Amino acid sequence: MTTRREFLQTTAVSVLAATSVQCTHVSKVNANPGAGKAARTGVVQTVLGPIDASKLGFTLTHEHVGSGSEKIFSSRANSVADAVDRLKEARDAGIRTIVDLSTFDTGRDIRYREEISRKSGMQIVAATGQHVYAAESYNARTLEEITESFIKEIEQGIDGTDIKAGVIKVAARSDVMTPTEDKVFKAAARASKATGIAIETHTLARRRAGEKQAEVLEAEGVSPDRVSFGHSDDTDDMNYLIGLARRGYTLGMDHTFWGMAPGAMLPWQKRADCITKLIEAGYIGRMFLSNDWVHGDVERETVNPDGMLFTIRKTIPYLKQNHVSDQSIRAMTVENPRRFFGRLA
Repeated sequence: MTTRREFLQTTAVSVLAATSVQCTHVSKVNANPGAGKAARTGVVQTVLGPIDASKLGFTLTHEHVGSGSEKIFSSRANSVADAVDRLKEARDAGIRTIVDLSTFDTGRDIRYREEISRKSGMQIVAATGQHVYAAESYNARTLEEITESFIKEIEQGIDGTDIKAGVIKVAARSDVMTPTEDKVFKAAARASKATGIAIETHTLARRRAGEKQAEVLEAEGVSPDRVSFGHSDDTDDMNYLIGLARRGYTLGMDHTFWGMAPGAMLPWQKRADCITKLIEAGYIGRMFLSNDWVHGDVERETVNPDGMLFTIRKTIPYLKQNHVSDQSIRAMTVENPRRFFGRLA
């Protein structure tokens, strides 16, 4: 009988084979931002220190590795042990880097992330910024104060440590921003321009919310190349998705698993079909694959028992059935993250 570890190692061979193939030229304009010029290099900040962007490997770009909360696990030690097991399992499957978009307002414990990264061998990129609901403290803070708080976590460290953020995460709940959300997005834009760090957002795609977010960020002078709109696969509106990709934004296809929820109006296969359509339209260079996994979240684990391995176990095999090439898989999981998260000097 095949053991669980043997199964994961077999899966890893398939994934690593897909990510070992060099990308070839894509014919459409802007399909691959790095085509025809030297590969972009840069440094990515992880919780264990900076690494060259070329070392990221297969990257999940939108996950939540937990807070060490004892509300879910009986103790912090048990939470750490469980997280380490999950991350080792992911490494066995070929994943090398997790971008953790948990921020201060989710009870983020940065030392927890440092510990599970060191014990599991998984590279983890931590975030500064704001989760889904803008923190009440932001109502009373000025745009300049919020900007400085983001820059401090990027340049100096998080919560009095020397562990620095490697990405900015911000969120708007709908297609119309509240005044506080507008302020936070402007702060993210200014912090990104000041530090060279990229921005990932929480986006209500079914209301075309990325368009409003783009409007605010562009008004602040942020290049679309430095922005990824999360949860873009919550819609199959191809005019919306292609419109953002054409403008240079990266689409986070990280909610595919929600298509497995009871009564889901957009099944996971249709979400994955949108990825195929975007590739066929020439926008392979404008997508990430991820799972928005939340360590210890009972609801999500019920819907998606595969957790952060959903991408490898379901999304990628389904895309290959749709004749998506190994080169395209590598672009979305290795090359696009390397380009996006690399911070140039």
